[in-house]
Amino acid sequence: MSTEAKVGGFVLAGLAFLGLAVFLLGDFTFERRYPIYVTFGDTGGLSEKAPVKLSGVEIGKVKAIRLEGRKAKAELSVRSGVDIYRDSAFSIGSTGIIGSKFLQIDEGDPASGVLAPGSTVQGIDPVSIEKALTKALASLQDLLGGFNGEKGKQGLLARNLNDTVSNVRNLTANLDEMFADTKPHLTKALARMDSITEKLDTLMARADEMMAAINSSKGPVGAMLHDEQMKADVKQTVSSLKETAGQVKDILGRVNQFRVFWNYDWRYENAISRSRGDVGVKIMPREDRYYYLGGANLGNDSDATPSRDYQRKNKIDGLLGFVYGPMDLGVGVIRSGGGARLTYTPFKDDPLWGRFSVMGQAYDFGRDRTFNSHHFTHPEYDVGVMARITRLIGVGARVEDLQEIARYQSWINVSFEDKDIAYLFGLTTFGLAGSKGRTKSK
Repeated sequence: MSTEAKVGGFVLAGLAFLGLAVFLLGDFTFERRYPIYVTFGDTGGLSEKAPVKLSGVEIGKVKAIRLEGRKAKAELSVRSGVDIYRDSAFSIGSTGIIGSKFLQIDEGDPASGVLAPGSTVQGIDPVSIEKALTKALASLQDLLGGFNGEKGKQGLLARNLNDTVSNVRNLTANLDEMFADTKPHLTKALARMDSITEKLDTLMARADEMMAAINSSKGPVGAMLHDEQMKADVKQTVSSLKETAGQVKDILGRVNQFRVFWNYDWRYENAISRSRGDVGVKIMPREDRYYYLGGANLGNDSDATPSRDYQRKNKIDGLLGFVYGPMDLGVGVIRSGGGARLTYTPFKDDPLWGRFSVMGQAYDFGRDRTFNSHHFTHPEYDVGVMARITRLIGVGARVEDLQEIARYQSWINVSFEDKDIAYLFGLTTFGLAGSKGRTKSK
C-alpha cells in the first residue's frame, strides 16, 4: 500500500471518529420529537440540555432557553408518542439540595385534552434556597438588631415584645390574685405531707405486725381472734387499710411531681409584615410525660386578611407529649388538625450548646381546601431552629408549609413555670382520688 493511501485512510478514520464524537457529545438523535414551550419568571439555574421528566421518567431534553421580555422561555424537545395533558404542572426539580436541575412535569387529567406540538404553557417558578436563606437571615438580623438598640423596624418588634411581656405579667398577676386566698392553705397542706407520709409508714408497719400476730395465733390478739370468721374479717379490714394508705402515699408523691408551664410563641412573617401568637399551658405530671393545650394563630376573625396570608385564625393545639433524653415528641392536634411535633436538642447536657434545638412538625394530613384563592392538597410541614437566651426567652427562625407555599418567619418563645397552678392541679388530683375511693367503698 502506498504512502498516499495510508495517509488517506488515516485521515478518513480520523474524520469518522470526529463525526462520531460530535454526534454523541452534541446529543443528536434520530428519534422524532416535538416542541413544547414553557415560560418562567425565574428558571432557578435550569440549563440547556437538562433532562425533561414526566412523573420521574425522562422523556426529552431542554433544547434552548431564551429571554422574551421579562420572562424566560424554555423550549422542550419531547419524544413523539408521549402525550402531555393540558392541565399538567411544569416545574423545576433538583436531584438534591445542591444537585443538577431538571424540568419536571406532573401529569394532569386526560379529560383536559392533550397539548398540541408548539404549545406554550406557564411554568411554576421555583423557590430559590439562596433567596429564602437570605430573607430568613435578614429577618433574624433585624430581630437581633432590635435587641441591640439599632434604628429601624426593631422599634416595632421591641414594642410588640414589650406588649407581650406586659400581657403575660398581667395574666400572672390575675392568677396570683385568684389563688391568693388558697395559697396559705396549700402551703400548710404541702408542709404536712412529710409528716403524713411518716405516719402512714408507721401505720403500715403496725399493720404488718398485727397481721403476723393474727397468722401465728399468739398473743392477746391471736387469742381473741380464735374465731375463724372474725379472723378473716380482721384480715380483710387490715388489708384494705394498707391498700388505702399506699394509695394516699402515692397521690401525695404525685402532688409534688406536678409542674405547669405557660407558653407563648410570637411569630413574625416578614413577607406580609404580619405577626401571629400562640398561647398554651403545658402540664407535666412527671418528667417524661406532659399534656399541652392551647390556641394557635389567635386573632380577630373580622380583621382583613392580606392576599398572601394563608394562615387560618383561632385554631386549637392539644398534644400528648413524651420526653426521651434529647427528644421531645408530641402527638395529637396541631392547629385543629391531627399531627405530631418533634423537638431535638442534640447537646442537651452542655451548658452552652444545650440552648440550641431544632423543631419539625407535620399535621393536617387530609388537607384538601381552598383558602385565600389558593388550593391546598398536601399536609403542612414546618421546621425551625431555636436558641434559648435565658430560661424564659428563646429566639429563632422557622419555615412553614414547605410543600405548598413556604413562609419564612422570625420566632420568639416565652415560657415560665407557674407553681400555684401546679399545686392546684396536684390537690385536684388528690380530691378526685378521694372521691373515687369513697364511691368505691359505697
